[in-house]
Amino acid sequence: MRAIIPVAEQLDRARRELAIDTPLNGRIALILVDNALELMCHQKASTVLERDRAHRALTPEQRADARGQVFGRKVAVLKDLGHIPADHVRAITIFHRYRNQLYHVGLRNDPVVGLLAGRYFDLTVGLMSPLLGAERHLRWEPTLLDGEARRLFPELATAKRYRSKVSIVDLADRLMADRPAPTQVFQAALRDQLSALIDLSAADFAIIATGRSGADDPEATFRRVQLEHDTLAELIRVRRAQDKERRSRGLPEKPLDEAVMSMARGMPILVELNGRLLPNWRPRHPRLPFETWRKQARGVGGRADALQALDSFDKMLREIEHLDEVMAEPIDDMHGWNQHMEDVMMDRR
Repeated sequence: MRAIIPVAEQLDRARRELAIDTPLNGRIALILVDNALELMCHQKASTVLERDRAHRALTPEQRADARGQVFGRKVAVLKDLGHIPADHVRAITIFHRYRNQLYHVGLRNDPVVGLLAGRYFDLTVGLMSPLLGAERHLRWEPTLLDGEARRLFPELATAKRYRSKVSIVDLADRLMADRPAPTQVFQAALRDQLSALIDLSAADFAIIATGRSGADDPEATFRRVQLEHDTLAELIRVRRAQDKERRSRGLPEKPLDEAVMSMARGMPILVELNGRLLPNWRPRHPRLPFETWRKQARGVGGRADALQALDSFDKMLREIEHLDEVMAEPIDDMHGWNQHMEDVMMDRR
């Protein structure tokens, strides 16, 4: 009872949120669906562990992952046991990451969040029978008399007190029958979102492309900002590892001032450090990627399979987000420089 009714309630509420085509309702639906799937996976893992006590078919690692709280590992065990299709696992990982974004930094894809939540809803409802079983016998509790429980499971109205059996298959069918139709074609919406993000990224790069002088080569600038980002990231990693080793020996840390380090941007010392810390360094993007990305975005829109389109969308999104991170400080520096020059000009008046 405690495992099934919350799943049904959350998926039913997610269905109603999907009927309202706004980013807020899409965000709520995404969170509800993700939590419902987590509950379903936890319930299936508990069943698997219970059966394993008699047959001992799981490896020690699988038992630990099935008992643990790491969602991805639990999903991997259920995939290995044949309860979740392999192509669904990648989609679940992507959707779960977007849910985590909502909690920590806010989802950056509001124009498509409702469509993402809708696709996640379809996938999760499709997994109800494999994970929960076609039918469930519910242990008697007074809450089975609640109007909400009987609305979700009409068969409870005629069920006998200690024989409360409900159909998961029928519930899934009702949820899908009442699910509002998507407002856009999924693949086309992902394509359009990628195109918009690529245009924003290209516009951001234009801010720093020609440097402070306005005459720098954009390709050289692009290589330089990647080199500086990767060198500083490696320097921070090395120093944190050294601090960890010093702590283990009871010695005080020697933390880096990351704000001071960023002032080295544009100076030869970072090129020298790159040669010492990353002797085999190559830029992640050897040339400006925007036109290539635009072609790839069009390819996402042409995918016949929605989950393959989602996979391609996520890979491209990660590339765009990484480049945005690489450019963030150089853009801030350029804005500061422009403000400084404006202040100088004002002082001369």
